[in-house]
Amino acid sequence: VQIKKTNRLEESKDIFDSIVNNVIFRRVSIILFMNKTDLLADKLERRETNIKHYFPHFTGDPHSLPDVQTFLLDFFRQAKRDPRKSLFHHFTTAVDTENIKVVFNAVKDTILHRNLESLMLQ
Repeated sequence: VQIKKTNRLEESKDIFDSIVNNVIFRRVSIILFMNKTDLLADKLERRETNIKHYFPHFTGDPHSLPDVQTFLLDFFRQAKRDPRKSLFHHFTTAVDTENIKVVFNAVKDTILHRNLESLMLQ
């Protein structure tokens, strides 16, 4: 019996694909929250994992948080088929209340901006 281990990032991207490209959401902006940034940073710093083992085409420094974050963001952006569709992203740490406040305010600003933009087009 062979047990296939599923790559959770691939699985997450598949779910994201089904949402971002769903006809129901064709006229809405999408906000992608990349949570647990603190855990990712810790794993990279301790060299506990190497993203190249899972994604051989990764070309950055496998222990650099900015390089890995850029790769992950591009990885998810590839799922979006409509280039006109707005996709916003935030790297978050849910247990960091200051981070969540900043993200929450950014999301409010994004929603307000998009609503004002749509009113101007009408």
